[in-house]
Amino acid sequence: MDFLFEFSSSTALALLGALILDRWLGEPQSWHPLIWFGNWANYCRRTWQVSLSASPVLQRLNGVMAWSLAVLPCAMVLTLILWMLPSWLEWLLGAVVLYFTIGWQSLREHAIAIAKPLHDQDLTTAREAVGRIVSRDTSQLDETQIAKASMESVLENGSDAVFAPIFWFLVLGPFGAILYRLSNTLDAMWGYKKPDLLHFGWCAARMDDVLNFIPARLVVLTYALFGRGKRALHCAWYQGRGWKSPNAGPVMAAGAGTLQVSLGGTAIYFGEAQQRPTLGEGPDPKAGDLDRAVELVDKGVYLWALLILVLI
Repeated sequence: MDFLFEFSSSTALALLGALILDRWLGEPQSWHPLIWFGNWANYCRRTWQVSLSASPVLQRLNGVMAWSLAVLPCAMVLTLILWMLPSWLEWLLGAVVLYFTIGWQSLREHAIAIAKPLHDQDLTTAREAVGRIVSRDTSQLDETQIAKASMESVLENGSDAVFAPIFWFLVLGPFGAILYRLSNTLDAMWGYKKPDLLHFGWCAARMDDVLNFIPARLVVLTYALFGRGKRALHCAWYQGRGWKSPNAGPVMAAGAGTLQVSLGGTAIYFGEAQQRPTLGEGPDPKAGDLDRAVELVDKGVYLWALLILVLI
């Protein structure tokens, strides 16, 4: 019981420490471990990706091998190093690991960089800012489309970059947070349905879906608590299931339902128009709604931290 108490206490302290570090320091600007990991992932891809003329099965098998070699050794080695260190450093090092795996302040800063010029009707600057966080073509977006794109990104990345790492940290400790962040990074690098990644990136995309499944449902409930709860859950269940991502759809639909705006619709990806389902209910969003989306993620973080402190 003493061990469980110490572990629980260190977990709560690590979480609070990570959140404070993240809000205080933000994302490291000069160096980040994910930069090194990105180089390692590129090496794994060059080593294991086969010709597109190879069978889809072989491409997928090589993608599984590349994913495994990119993610698992890094997560295991870092966890082993943490395990070998003195126990009194456990909470501090846990906080540092979690700090490097969450992106709460970074998400806020990106959103503010869009919202400020959007409030000032400086659409050129706003388009450039939103282009840094979405993969769609932003060159011709109007005010409503900029607000939509940025709100979708904030709501989705609130789950991916903030709540999911915290969830896996609570479940598996530093190993869980590292495993999730590296897997999520590989999905962002390899998880596109382009010819060269359709089969090779299959494992990266599916693993990210699996690791996000439970956290995304918890985020749906979290978003629903801060608005029209029944409506948000209705949108998540009936609208989110039609989205191309099984996790992003319910999360964004719940957020849109809570904030009473309509997201989704047509968007340009890699030069092609995609018809996407409508998410949420209400008018099209404006600049002020982006501010409300950031506030929604903030409230969710505070709620999770409070619940963890109370329960642990």
